[in-house]
Amino acid sequence: MDRLLADGLWQLDTLLGGYEAVNAVFLVEGPRPCLVETGPQLTAATVRLALAARGLAADDLATVVLTHIHLDHGGAVGEIAAAFPRARILCHPRGARHLSDPTRLVAAAAAVYGAALDTLYGRMEAVPQDRIGAVADGDRIGVGAGRWLRCLHSPGHAQHHLAVLDESSGVLLVGDAVGVRIPGGGRLRPSTPPDDFDRDQAIASLRRFAAVAPTQVVLTHFGPAGDPAEVLADAEDQLREWCEVAATAFSQDASLDHIVRALERRLAAAADPSVSAEREAVVQLMSGVRSNAAGLRGWLRRRAAADAAATGVGPA
Repeated sequence: MDRLLADGLWQLDTLLGGYEAVNAVFLVEGPRPCLVETGPQLTAATVRLALAARGLAADDLATVVLTHIHLDHGGAVGEIAAAFPRARILCHPRGARHLSDPTRLVAAAAAVYGAALDTLYGRMEAVPQDRIGAVADGDRIGVGAGRWLRCLHSPGHAQHHLAVLDESSGVLLVGDAVGVRIPGGGRLRPSTPPDDFDRDQAIASLRRFAAVAPTQVVLTHFGPAGDPAEVLADAEDQLREWCEVAATAFSQDASLDHIVRALERRLAAAADPSVSAEREAVVQLMSGVRSNAAGLRGWLRRRAAADAAATGVGPA
């Protein structure tokens, strides 16, 4: 499901797990082409073929930007860096060190994904240190002919998350900061993975996106999400509701299983009967209830610890 989002801006389907419309990367064409996201390691060959179909030879790609270093977004970075040896690999400073030594990142992903790590995503090969650069909030990346991409630090989903605004078209590539909505998979779903999800930061990022007034909000999972103002408002409403459900469950029983059950009840109550079993399974792969519950639980535990430290009163 490759798609032209705006003049010179392509959405390329990685065909993750053999499924269409689940995971995307984005090519911004110009004298210095830029790839936003690489997809996971197991889709590297698909991404290379898609770039070749757009006319890119090995020496043509100038820059790769990762919205964040989670393996479904940046796991193929080693393979893409090797295939395009002149490309500079960029991400937020908090993520950059993991690209040259992904050992801890892969270990953390294995704890979250389990067996799916090696059957669906793969791991990550290291990128040479001299190929890696850091981009922070407000930094701009030139693709030539007067076209610029602006990085927007957008923590919440992850502390090192960036969105990428194509200043020429107004298209905003938001990674996971707005959530996940798989075509045919029902309503937008928040993405709150461990281990550094933060509700207040996530809401602030959504509101910052709204202030930019993008022409399109485009999800890595998957594609243009609809009217930007409506999508961002819905994303905040959904996120607040999930956090409230989790907080209520946490106050009753702080175990992960209890929070999972509370979120499952909430999802069941709002289930869309038109969603097929196959697409529901895909949604679970990309934004599973258990991993989201683990991220919410971590946020609630940190919040409780901060409250206890502020008041001098520990948990009962």
